[in-house]
Amino acid sequence: MLREQSRHFDRRSSFRGHPQKVVSRWGRVPIKTVLAALATYATLLPQNAHSETSARLGGDLTSDLPFPLALQVAAPNVTAPERRELQASGFAPFHRLRTQEEGLGPLFVNNSCGGCHVNNGRGPANVSRSPALPSQMVVKLRIRGRRGLSASEMGSQLLDHSTQGSAPLSARLSWALTEGQYHDGTRYQLRTPKVILHPKNSSAGRVATSLRMAPPIIGPGLLEAVPWTTLFKLSFAQDALKDGVTGRLNWVKDARSGALTVGRFGFKATHPTVEQQTAAALYTDMRMTNPIFHDENLTAEVSESELSALTMYQRLGGVPAAHSQSSPRAAAGKGIFFSLGCELCHRSTLFTGKHKDPELTHQTIHPYSDLLIHNMGPGLADGVQELGATGAEWKTTPLWGLHLLDDRSKASVYLHDGRARTIEEAILWHGGEAARAQHRFTRLSKRERADLIHFLRSL
Repeated sequence: MLREQSRHFDRRSSFRGHPQKVVSRWGRVPIKTVLAALATYATLLPQNAHSETSARLGGDLTSDLPFPLALQVAAPNVTAPERRELQASGFAPFHRLRTQEEGLGPLFVNNSCGGCHVNNGRGPANVSRSPALPSQMVVKLRIRGRRGLSASEMGSQLLDHSTQGSAPLSARLSWALTEGQYHDGTRYQLRTPKVILHPKNSSAGRVATSLRMAPPIIGPGLLEAVPWTTLFKLSFAQDALKDGVTGRLNWVKDARSGALTVGRFGFKATHPTVEQQTAAALYTDMRMTNPIFHDENLTAEVSESELSALTMYQRLGGVPAAHSQSSPRAAAGKGIFFSLGCELCHRSTLFTGKHKDPELTHQTIHPYSDLLIHNMGPGLADGVQELGATGAEWKTTPLWGLHLLDDRSKASVYLHDGRARTIEEAILWHGGEAARAQHRFTRLSKRERADLIHFLRSL
């Protein structure tokens, strides 16, 4: 049985002894931060739709190299030879196929980081039942009707491959189709994933499942370097607009320090740092113990130095530049993006603060995300709660790097579970806090929809 990697904790007890912190829907935050938000929230409202956003999405970390080198090679501002060597040292452990002798398994999802994050990019929508072909998606498992972190009989996620023959449980993925139409009469078709567990048993029948794609590894170090106070102020500013958008911080535990901090990685913002997200994936997806997540009295199978190499490989990798930003269609599409209200959540510009890695410090970046969690409505709700994020809440996915995918290809899919085959379908699935923007999108003309998609494909 897979041991849970983390447990719920008492938010109130975590803050005892700190009378200068106040309770709100944003979590417990210092009073001075609330006052600062009151004074400055207007500066955090959506920018002018016609303002110029640089094609240098990652600031000084923006790379002009082609995919996948742009993501795999050290960013241009990593100039010191020893720093470039440190970043490069993570390439081999990221892409190496792990073996049982190295600590893989006995049950696992995939035998390498790069097996899911293909070429450091997005993984395909694939749940494999073949012992010879590892899965490239994670299937989260939760007992229906419980708030706990795992389906205790089965673990917190499906481990469908084994180093010792067949895994006891596997899954098959099918799709249910529904149809709808735009205001102009143009019809569209959406699909919903259905995970069927094998073999069927009493436990499987009571388990809620949630598919998770492997996201691209784009600029995680920069996202880590955005001050949490900035994210809090964005949340406050959204509430002040009263447009139905009420993103919030997901307060999670820093496994290194034990302190409560802001989550920003994972589809529900469940990990605060690149290192912790990496360590969690090693432990939950490959069952490899490491300095952060491990079994008691056992030597870590991934060393401190190897975990550091994997972390720096991702932190200091390049961010691909946007393209065709100056074209008339991209400019028109950008104006539509702002007018629909998309920028309320998909923030075009953020600023990093001081970071222990100097290359990440004080950068102007364009990730198109606020890193907050939002209620996306019943259409995307999966019944799986992760720490403070409910089944309907999802972190705003960064849009930088969208041009690396061509949604006219059958291999390109979107959203957390790959249900959207095009960017257009991904927008149509937006509900909850994004329902107004989605409704406005459905009332655009065919040309306006095409211009918006053209702009998004340029990022």
